[in-house]
Amino acid sequence: MRVLLCAGALALAGCATLPPPAVEDPQVLALRERARDALNPAFSLSGRFVVKGPEQTASAALDWQHAKDRDELQINGPLGKVLAQLVRDAQGVRLIDERQRVTEAATLDELSRAVFGAELPLSRAAYWVTGQPGSADVRSRDAVGRVAVLTEQSWRVEFTEYDGDGPDALPRQIDASDGEHSFRLRIDAWYPLP
Repeated sequence: MRVLLCAGALALAGCATLPPPAVEDPQVLALRERARDALNPAFSLSGRFVVKGPEQTASAALDWQHAKDRDELQINGPLGKVLAQLVRDAQGVRLIDERQRVTEAATLDELSRAVFGAELPLSRAAYWVTGQPGSADVRSRDAVGRVAVLTEQSWRVEFTEYDGDGPDALPRQIDASDGEHSFRLRIDAWYPLP
């Protein structure tokens, strides 16, 4: 269960869901621009995810703050209990589970090998959640030019819903699978970072 929860959180809160803001709102446009900034991307989001593996299924909520040099991610159970926390900074990556066990690595990809024993494209997750391909291959785009399907390593990532109709909309729902594992990330709210 720990592995599935961590996999879903890393590859992608017990709070009320906020309605999506109006597309014309200048604050929303600025948030989208900042999240996709090539030199200094920054965002904060709350969402829920489901991870399915060959023998287990797990679901949880997450809160994620991302900046170029730092990530803070918290995984919460159904009643708001903190199940895991991940921090990426200049010292590396630390994953702390609900029993306060710490797993450390130099990079997200090294952490994936240590925790899961497999090569997962965790370092590219920040691109995925903002609807950007990063180093992935874009397989298709929707009618307004947004990424609809991309592939990275053995993962197929589908952007099934965006938070608006415009070409700059951020993803609302992402489904991904590597054939053995799958996850669905539902982003409930995007927030600006200071």
